[in-house]
Amino acid sequence: MTAAEIREATLEQLLETRRIMLSTRWKLKLRKATKKESEEDGMTLLQVQHAILELQNKKLADIRDKLVANEKALGEGIDSLKKSLKTIENIRVAVAAIGQFLQIVGRVVKLLVRA
Repeated sequence: MTAAEIREATLEQLLETRRIMLSTRWKLKLRKATKKESEEDGMTLLQVQHAILELQNKKLADIRDKLVANEKALGEGIDSLKKSLKTIENIRVAVAAIGQFLQIVGRVVKLLVRA
């Protein structure tokens, strides 16, 4: 894949993740979550949004090498995240999968640091 294709695939997954995290189905599952899990969900959603903005605003030339260097990890992360989000049974597990994908994205663009 080219750097542009890698960035596009990563952005598509982040946008889909945001869509799912804002869905009614997700919010219904979130009602059963603990306060800590709800807070984790909010922080993760904020990080997803930040990652989207960072990838959209960076010039491809500035992140090309990092995209190519992390192509395999990003591809595997996208596949893993798709599986986790397909059946939202446990918010904690889904948020953990999103967090793992964000760690990979963080190798390409600087993301918010969690407290």
